[in-house]
Formats: sequence, C-alpha cells, structure tokens
Amino acid sequence: MSSSSPISSYVQSMIENDASNNISAEEVFEITTKATSSSNVYSGFAELANALERLRMKRKTDDGNVFGEKSARLLDLFSFGTFDEYYHQQQQNEQQSLKVILNEKQEEKLKQLSVASLSHETKVLSYEILMQQLHLNSVRELEDFLIEKVISPGIVKGQMNQELSVFEVFSAIGRDPDRKSGRVEKMLATVREWKRTCDDALRDIENQIVETKTDLAMEDLRKAEVTRKQEEAERRASANVVGGGGSGGIEEE
Repeated sequence: MSSSSPISSYVQSMIENDASNNISAEEVFEITTKATSSSNVYSGFAELANALERLRMKRKTDDGNVFGEKSARLLDLFSFGTFDEYYHQQQQNEQQSLKVILNEKQEEKLKQLSVASLSHETKVLSYEILMQQLHLNSVRELEDFLIEKVISPGIVKGQMNQELSVFEVFSAIGRDPDRKSGRVEKMLATVREWKRTCDDALRDIENQIVETKTDLAMEDLRKAEVTRKQEEAERRASANVVGGGGSGGIEEE
C-alpha cells in the first residue's frame, strides 16, 4: 500500500483506532462513509476493505451479525458496484440495520464510477444506456452530468456526439477488481447487447451505402452513354451541313 494513496489515511485511521481493540462498528462505518464521500478518492477501496476484513475476522456482534457488515457492503459497492445495482438494492426488503443508504455525495461518486466501469467495456456508450444505468430522466441532465462530473474531473476522457446521441470514450480511471465474479455482469450484458445491435445496424448501413454507390455508378454510366450518343448525333448533323447533305450541288434542267 502506497503512503501517497488517497485511501491511505482512511486505512491508517482504521488501524490506529483499532490498536486498543476498542473501535466500534459505528466508528468503522464513519470512516468508510468519509472515504466513499471524499472527492479525492475514486479507487483503492479494496485496501480499506482488506483492513476491515482483518477486523471482522477477530470479532462478532452481540446479535450474531458479522462485525462491520454494513461497512463491508458499502466498500464492495464502491470497489466494483454500480449505481443501478444500488438503486435496485433499495427496492429490496432487508434488515434496516444492514441496508446501505448513500448520501448525495456518495450517489454522485457511484454514478461517476459506474460510467468508468461502462467505459472499460465499450468505447462508444449510447445515451440510452447511460440514462438507464444512472437513472437520469433527460438528455440535458445526462449531458450536464458527463461534462461537469465525468469529463471535467478526469473520471473518463471522451467527447459527446449529440448527433448520434453517444458518448465516445478515449480512456477511463480504473476500478478495484471484482472479488465477487458476475456482480456487474447484468450491466455489461446490457452494454454488449446494445453493441451487437449497433454492429448489426452498422452493417446494414454499410450495405446500403454499397448499394447506393453501385446505383449511382450505374446512373453515371447511363448518363455518360446518353451524352456520348448525343455528341455523336451532333457530329453527324454537323458533317451533313458542311458537306451539303451529300448532294454534290444544284442540278440544271
């Protein structure tokens, strides 16, 4: 772990507070909340999760739950989860004490990280997919978010193509490895399906272009042939005029 890593201070805080073995689950959650709310931390959450895991191995809560379960869920979400995943979690019925509810800063950051995850899957993201994954209601809202919260802070380098309604990706920040394989597979499957649809549409367009070019070429050939025949007819008419129509002069009676 690099001492210069933005997450390091939070890891160190957890370790130091546990030195006397007195850190509580509430204090752990406070540390993880600060880390996931910070505007300077976008990766390295797995380091904090590892420090928490060492604490969890030593303790259990009085009610039988694993120590720091809520904090672990929060860190998993920011390590490799998505906003769409979080949104659907809120629709589920589960024990309130373990339910993760994000504040405004956390929601914004998770949306930023979700765009980063999508950007590693494909370099052309449709507005439709982005609005669906980020649960935004309008194109204007999406474009404002991309400009102010994604492109400007350098989460993803890219440009918007308003004519095609897509976000073109150049590069994106990395995220922590998914320790729970398949967690974001639903999101990626949606992107892959959209990509396949775009590939099919592109092939259709290319075929149409080829057909159009062929038709235009044939039309050019027809026009050239008509022009050639007209010029040939004009040359013959001109020759007849110059040669007197081939009569050899006026006959005398």
